[in-house]
Amino acid sequence: MSDVDIRDFFRLEDALPCEYKLISSDQVATADPETLFDYSEEIRLMGQLKVLQRQGRGLLERVETQNAAMGAYLKNLDQQVELIGRRVLFNEIQTPENFRSKLVDLSVGGAGLCLDELLPEGSHVALRVLFDEGTWVLTCFARIRYGRMHEDGGQYRSGIEFVGLPLEYQKLINRYLLNRQTDARRAQIREEQNDQFL
Repeated sequence: MSDVDIRDFFRLEDALPCEYKLISSDQVATADPETLFDYSEEIRLMGQLKVLQRQGRGLLERVETQNAAMGAYLKNLDQQVELIGRRVLFNEIQTPENFRSKLVDLSVGGAGLCLDELLPEGSHVALRVLFDEGTWVLTCFARIRYGRMHEDGGQYRSGIEFVGLPLEYQKLINRYLLNRQTDARRAQIREEQNDQFL
């Protein structure tokens, strides 16, 4: 597979709703991107629970090996917290005016950001991106690599590079890309098979 083919395989053309905030390079170094967006008290509480979940992963693995019943119970609680968190977040983000921008050509390294203003090359943004209609949200930092006007002249497109993207998010993006590309390939095969029978 050539370099171009590999890049295309790990890139997706879906347009994902997102919002962004222009920030300083100091904020990238010192802030958590989650803190740069307005969230309700419920969302902040879910964020604290997620921190506890991450901290407890190693403990859960040890409990599972020592006491299977207790491990299963704690794992079930963990999954319930995850489901409640998704529902709370989904209810909160049903405000389309916050997600007017789009992220396109997504890859693990970066994407294209379509928006109403031209952002300076080298500037930084905090991003909040909705995946699977809000099933999960990517909140991260990115650097603007270039900016230009769209061919239709209505919006601008900035090429962005993710900055300090945690491994957890890299894996989620990879899984999302692979799932969407698998679905697209299956749809293409079905279409080709249907054409053969016509």
